[in-house]
Amino acid sequence: MISWRYHVVSLVAVVLAFGLGVLAGTLVVGDDLVSQLRRNTEEAQRDRDVAEELAERYVAFAEGLRPTLRDDTLLGEEAVVVAMDGVSGPAQRTVQELGDAGVEVLATLELTRALAEPEVEENAAVLETIFDLPGADVEELRQGIAGALAIRLAAGVLPEEEDVLGQLLEEGFVTADRDLEPGALLAIGGPGQLVVVVAGGAAPAGFPAPEALLVPLAERLEGLDVPTTAVGPIEDEYGFVAAVREAADIPDCSVVTVDDLDLEGIGGITMVLGIERFLTADDPTFRPGGDYGFGSDAMMVAPGADEPPQSCRS
Repeated sequence: MISWRYHVVSLVAVVLAFGLGVLAGTLVVGDDLVSQLRRNTEEAQRDRDVAEELAERYVAFAEGLRPTLRDDTLLGEEAVVVAMDGVSGPAQRTVQELGDAGVEVLATLELTRALAEPEVEENAAVLETIFDLPGADVEELRQGIAGALAIRLAAGVLPEEEDVLGQLLEEGFVTADRDLEPGALLAIGGPGQLVVVVAGGAAPAGFPAPEALLVPLAERLEGLDVPTTAVGPIEDEYGFVAAVREAADIPDCSVVTVDDLDLEGIGGITMVLGIERFLTADDPTFRPGGDYGFGSDAMMVAPGADEPPQSCRS
């Protein structure tokens, strides 16, 4: 696979060579130097054109594989997509890829910045009531939020208990991509449902880090044996997927992580195949998840591209 950074390097080479050529001309240097700079520019342009053509072929090849590797691969599965307001750019792409794979996405829940900032006094006052944590300090409140949300997604609405998800929606701490009437709200969460947590891109100034809410949520979901996937784009200043991979309380390969969702024709296939492997792997000696993509902390490009590392051994 040609790295997209290769294009940047090629373009920089072109500009540099051109600039040096102009400089050389203005300094009235020898013809040999000017000729060499011109040859360097032409070579850089050819390399750029070759790289672009090869990248286009790889994309076309991946697009051609989509119907076989992605479409209806997860037919009959149900999922809830969880995103974070402010860094939710990849969420729509995630829903589209899951839908094409045959997954019924019950809802996309977008957690607000206020939910991730219980240190703000007005946020804390309401959250303490919703989660029944009067007088809790900031860290206790953070853990309570992540734990209660994970339990709600893992088990649904528990008998004799208030629906914390309904309360968060009512108070505006969570929004949904559709009108969740009571029956639809009750259908969200429960055994067998997939949870796909997606975030990434450029975060606003002062935005809560992934460790404030999304990583603890992923930790609790994994601890409750919920099939969990963490997804983000290649260029990700927010760093959600990387933070999940680094989390000490999430064992290697206990969840699926994908760091290239936005890579055309490839990211969606990788996510779907990763989830399929998680659901169907039958080797009890290895955990079925994995870290996929092109990040330096990915264990392989896609499921099956290499043998799982020993850190995946359960």
